[in-house]
Amino acid sequence: MFWNWWHIALLGAVLVVGVLSGMRGVFAVNTTPTTQVVVGNAAPVVSNVVLNHGNAITLTANATTAVDINFTVTDQNGCVDVFTGGHTTSTAYRSGVGSNCTADNRYCYVVATTTNDCSGSSATANATATVYLYYFAQATDASSSFPAQNWLATVAVSDTSGATSSATSAGVELNTLTAINVQSSTIDYGTIAAGASSTGDIAVPFDNVGNSSTSLQLSGTAMSSGSDTIATSSQEYATSTFSVGSGTSLSGTPTDVPGTTITAPTSTNPVSQPIYWGILIPGGTATGTYTGTNTYTPVFQP
Repeated sequence: MFWNWWHIALLGAVLVVGVLSGMRGVFAVNTTPTTQVVVGNAAPVVSNVVLNHGNAITLTANATTAVDINFTVTDQNGCVDVFTGGHTTSTAYRSGVGSNCTADNRYCYVVATTTNDCSGSSATANATATVYLYYFAQATDASSSFPAQNWLATVAVSDTSGATSSATSAGVELNTLTAINVQSSTIDYGTIAAGASSTGDIAVPFDNVGNSSTSLQLSGTAMSSGSDTIATSSQEYATSTFSVGSGTSLSGTPTDVPGTTITAPTSTNPVSQPIYWGILIPGGTATGTYTGTNTYTPVFQP
């Protein structure tokens, strides 16, 4: 057979088509593109800040009082972004000084630690910061020096990227505390003969351990030994040393003591006032150990 060039070309085309048709499955390829996304930082949000569970604050004489600041933090990158990698600052303060106040036990308490329920990948956690208010923290009730103010709590947080959020509670009152501490539990006159008197220099001071100015009332009971007694009025007192007979006789009824007003403390350093005591033992008093009770009563002074 005579082969023309077009015979050869046609045969080649048929062979190529046949080969390609037979290898059709071999050349089918699946592609698997990779995926990528960058998760950006979500700023935290503070909410539901509550000071002292919404109640007025009542202090404790000559001590500190635990006051809670409760709040909620939400961070869509996870609450650990704040509570593990970030920071929290909780401030309780008298409203007149503002949330950026410098720590001062009279009006500004700052704490950076909390207890919280943040766990796993949770975005939201509840937390509590506790401040310990001293007995001389400034009152804001109607009888105080700051009746138009109250106490607030502000919580500020930041996450690992430095994004911040803050929120402030509703205000609560801090109540006036009028309280004293008598420095000695005993007024010991020693041994005195019937018909004689002690000196008038037995000092039993009292301290102001509240947050208001206070003055003093004194009262007492008769001293007794079995069925024998020494009248209440046999004891005398003054605000300075004196000779028995020139002091003020003790009464069974609370009686104001002039010159005893002392201001509220501003620190744990005591603000004190001495009271001096003396006694006259009436003639004819039987021998024995006589005991009674004298009462120091604080009186609020605006």
